[in-house]
Amino acid sequence: MFKFDKKQEVFDVGGVKFGGQPGQYPTVLIGTMFYNRHKIVTDEDKGVFDVEAANKLWQSMVDMGQITGNPIVNQIVGETPEAIKNYIDWFIEVDEKTPFLIDSSAGDVRAAAAAYVTEIGVADRAIYNSINASVHADEIEAVRDSDINASIVLAFNATDPSVKGKLEILESGGTGQEKGMIDIAKECGITKPLIDVAATPLGAGSGASIRAVIAVKGHLGLPVGGGYHNMASAWDWMKTYKKQFETREERQAIYMPADIGTNLVPQILGSNFQLFGPIENTDKVFPATAMVDIMLAETAKELGLEIMDENHPINKLV
Repeated sequence: MFKFDKKQEVFDVGGVKFGGQPGQYPTVLIGTMFYNRHKIVTDEDKGVFDVEAANKLWQSMVDMGQITGNPIVNQIVGETPEAIKNYIDWFIEVDEKTPFLIDSSAGDVRAAAAAYVTEIGVADRAIYNSINASVHADEIEAVRDSDINASIVLAFNATDPSVKGKLEILESGGTGQEKGMIDIAKECGITKPLIDVAATPLGAGSGASIRAVIAVKGHLGLPVGGGYHNMASAWDWMKTYKKQFETREERQAIYMPADIGTNLVPQILGSNFQLFGPIENTDKVFPATAMVDIMLAETAKELGLEIMDENHPINKLV
């Protein structure tokens, strides 16, 4: 536990603060809805879903955020322009202030969402996910033409998963890239870049993903986070090991400590936001995250830093 010599930027997106020295601000928690095979979705193409179930899931995250003090963000995933528009319409109706990620496996869907949030006047709450090495020219144009000013900037380098490779893809573009992702983001009008260290599976660079938290914050001073739970979900040994248990409850009991643990390790090193995966895991993720935030805040105070959020877990749970 430490503080960085480099000035640490803090970006406000929809009232949620990203960044700062470890412990100054509570960790931002980002849960995913409408993901592939999400059981509340009945038609992925049209974006038809169980509204009552969605309301309950979102309210559970709102409630836990209020209990622990951890800021919340909704990661909205859609597979078609029609679907993601429907999901966004639902969300801005049930929640008038919370930021949300616009996400999809398809660039044209992300581009359509960028145009849509601009059209309906909620771009100040939208976070584009993401500016990355595979982003196409038409997608870049869509973000540039939108009013979005916050984006996840992905430090994924397909040819070099090391810390050096991650920094290169951010700053210079790495192999086959003319520009770094940060420069591309700036050209798109992104003034609030949120760096995703691109968590990779165990044995395929997971250690570099964790080390990159320190490297990026120490070198660039920008807010850092990631979908660290992917390390556990892609762990082949765990997939095999948990099959020996008969019930889903038993398998989940075996798996969830690893899932949650992947978030806590980078958090200790200063990670500012965690894309923790399915929103159904809210009740398990928040208490553990708040616990580490309290440890970090205690250390921050000892290092002469001020706690910058009155709703920080150290002020609510101790």
